[in-house]
Amino acid sequence: MRIVQVAREEERNPMTLKANSLDVAPRAEALQVEEAGRRLASRKGNTVSNERVTAWLATWGLDKEIPPPQCE
Repeated sequence: MRIVQVAREEERNPMTLKANSLDVAPRAEALQVEEAGRRLASRKGNTVSNERVTAWLATWGLDKEIPPPQCE
């Protein structure tokens, strides 16, 4: 099993990896839905300025990360 292999490589408990994946999966799915919405908006001509994206990216990893900019 892939989980067991990864657990061995990372010297972690396989059950911990499974539990973590269950925590991460809903957020990953939500991000995919958000991205699909942004792509659809882009196809319709709605975009986000480079400045707003750059400002958002500059906050990644900070305690006060700002939300991603919305299409205009």
